Formats: sequence, C-alpha cells, structure tokens
Amino acid sequence: ESVRRLYRPFEAGLSAPTGTVYNHEIPGGQLSNLRQQAIAVGLGHRFEEIEQLYAACDKLLGRIIKVTPTSKVVGDLALQLAANGVSADDLANDPAGADLPDSVVGFLHGELGEPVAGFPEPFRSKALEGRRPKNDPVPIAESVRERLNDDDPVVVRSTLSALLFPKQATDFMEHADTYGDLSRLPTHLFWYGMEVGDSDVPISLGRGVRLLVGLDAIGEPDEKGMRRVVFRLNGQLRPIDVRDRSIDATTGTVEQADPANPGHVAAPFTGVVRMQVEPGDKVEANQPVAVIEAMKMESVISAPVSGTVERLGGPEVRSVEPGDLLVAITPS
Repeated sequence: ESVRRLYRPFEAGLSAPTGTVYNHEIPGGQLSNLRQQAIAVGLGHRFEEIEQLYAACDKLLGRIIKVTPTSKVVGDLALQLAANGVSADDLANDPAGADLPDSVVGFLHGELGEPVAGFPEPFRSKALEGRRPKNDPVPIAESVRERLNDDDPVVVRSTLSALLFPKQATDFMEHADTYGDLSRLPTHLFWYGMEVGDSDVPISLGRGVRLLVGLDAIGEPDEKGMRRVVFRLNGQLRPIDVRDRSIDATTGTVEQADPANPGHVAAPFTGVVRMQVEPGDKVEANQPVAVIEAMKMESVISAPVSGTVERLGGPEVRSVEPGDLLVAITPS
C-alpha cells in the first residue's frame, strides 16, 4: 500500500476490474502505457474511443497475439487513427493512402515474425505498396562482439541495450551523462522533489558514502525563465541556476498550418518532429517528409501533394503542437 502511494501518478485510472477488456483485449501491462500515450498527444479525454479503435485495429491486423511488442503495434495504430480522425473502415478501404506508424509497417514487413494465423490479406499487400522496410538487418561489428564478451557486466548490459533499443539506450546515456546516476535517489525524492525547508535528506552514493541534502531557497524567475536554487550539501551552500519549464519564456509565435492550403503539412499531435526534407526538395504525394515521436510511438508524416518544398515551419528537430506548420509545399 505504501509503495502504491509513491507511484500513484502512474495509475491507469482503473481502481477496479472492468468488463470492457473482453471487447478491446488490451493487455494489462499496456493499458496504463496506452492511456499515458493518449494523454501525451492530447487524446486522454477520448480514451474510450481509443479502446474501441484498438479492438477494430486488432481485427484489421489479424487478431494477433498481443504481447510486447505486438500489442504496441495495435496501440500505435489506434492512436494514429484517433489523432488523424480516420476510422478503421476508412483504413481498411485505403491502407495505401493512409499514414501508418513505423511499428505497423515493420510488423507487416515481418520484422516481428509471422503471426500464427498468417498476415491479414489483402490489407497487408495494399498497406505495403511503396513502403520499404525502415531497417534492413545490419551485421554485428567485430568491436561490438568484443564488448558483448567483456568481463564487465555493465559493458555487456549497455552494449545489449544499444543493440536492442538504440534510441532508448542513447536517450538514457545522454540523461545519465547530464544528470548522473539518479537511481541513487530515494523514490519519493525522484518523483516529487524537495520543498524549501527540507534538510539533511540522506542520499546513498555507495557503501559507506552518504550525502545529506537540504533545500534552502528558490528564487524568482528571470526573463529567460531561470531560477536561482540554493541547496545545502553536507552543510555547505550550493546555489545553481535552473530553467523553470513551467514558465513560457519565449516571445515568438509558432506559425500554424492553413487548412485551406493543400501544400501545408501540419503536426497531427504533440510530439518531437524530425524533418526529412529541405527547402528546394522535390516531393511526391504520400512521400515521407517528417517523423513525429510521442511517448515511444513514431509515425511518418507524408506529403499531401506533389511539388517543391518551399520552406520548413521551424528547425529540423523540435517540439510541436497539433496544427503547427511543418512543411510548406508548392504544388507542381
């Protein structure tokens, strides 16, 4: 009970069993993740609709056995349809013309193996028209093999992580390089932080090594959203400057896509976008122009028309909100 209180922010909103599982068949381990994904892309209030779409997408994909990572394939597709306002029937009628998450394309290409009942046809063949596998098999380099046989288990573990989950492993290593080993923090401190007046909070750095931390003061934010935060480490004052992410310190505005302009490509939901085209590039209709990621789900954004890329709506990699302009295309 005490542990559950610490992790209450991650509850999936289900305090008791529900019979809807017999319809949507979302695995319990995925349910909380899917709800958080929906909230992250601004669809949390439509979760019952997403549950229904999940069931419909499951049927489209052939009623696959839903475990990690196949259950994620179904969930990614349901979120994509909900975000774009596309029904399962619309997708079934024209799978080639719809934007599909990378996980779905990879699944249909056989990256997760072949389902027991086979792939759903003709949906699979139509959906893969013009879509090549994103990742071709890459042989393991000799230097990587050497690290896999290293005597240090930490080296072996980090190497395996990079092979199996390259993006997540890179993000984790960058986070660790920036902030250090946060697994040393007590759970309540990691999730909820400290309040002014807290003193001598013990943090174990290793066997026989302990750090006593206190929070003395938090200053007012400046025009850049920076605050001076004064800690006390083992009795010594340590002031640092911290960016307050809750404060919008930007003065510029983000250009919005014009729904009436057929050459404007808009962000479908909240996430981090990576552009795959540059001004002056020639593009064809349905050609990928960007990849958007939100809560471990990556989706390809395609050009609505053929033409020339006039300009980008912002930097090649940036955070976006629904409706933000990504690409302006001059139709040919």
